Amino acid sequence: MTSLLCFMLLFNIHYIQSSYLGRLSPDDPYIEIGKDMNLTCVLNNESVLKQYPNKKICFDAVSMLSKRNFSDKDITVINKTAAMLHVVNMSLSDKGAFNCVLSLDCSNLLNETWVHGQIVAVGLPPDVPSNLTCISYNFDNMTCTWDPGRPTHIHTTYRLYWTIQ
Repeated sequence: MTSLLCFMLLFNIHYIQSSYLGRLSPDDPYIEIGKDMNLTCVLNNESVLKQYPNKKICFDAVSMLSKRNFSDKDITVINKTAAMLHVVNMSLSDKGAFNCVLSLDCSNLLNETWVHGQIVAVGLPPDVPSNLTCISYNFDNMTCTWDPGRPTHIHTTYRLYWTIQ
């Protein structure tokens, strides 16, 4: 029973991964505010283009506020099955789902075919924490507080390490 369950799980994962027409990378990137971003879409093979004649690789972005199509000037064709999207000066409003699609016209995405997508987070690197204060109760329990600095707008984890000398 366990081996059957493992086989079904592995089959489902393989089926889901292989059902994409291509791959958009890097995976779920974090981009610093004001920096440029490159996303590369690579189709699985040339037969994908034969399935969708006259279509080319395009990109769109969907945020909570809007949907954005990118024109040919934002896209560099690498070869028949690969293209790169270049977005300059990323801002908080650019965060969201970026998609690689096949379409007849990149500036007017009608009847597009979805290839793959990634969630792009935009934010700031964390500041060095300041005003660190810790209170220890018999070395069994320690409570620490600090000022983390400016908001990062991305998920940030702070870890405190200490040793007894």
